[in-house]
Amino acid sequence: MAMSQRDNTIEELKLLDALLEYAVAHGETDEAERIRAELRRMADCV
Repeated sequence: MAMSQRDNTIEELKLLDALLEYAVAHGETDEAERIRAELRRMADCV
């Protein structure tokens, strides 16, 4: 994985983590599940 691609992946993970935290804090369970699925998809690619 190239450095710029790795950096982009890290930034995307940070954003998804923040969005997940927000969704959980505000009781948005459907959105939280969607974000968790996206995080699992990204983890499978690494």
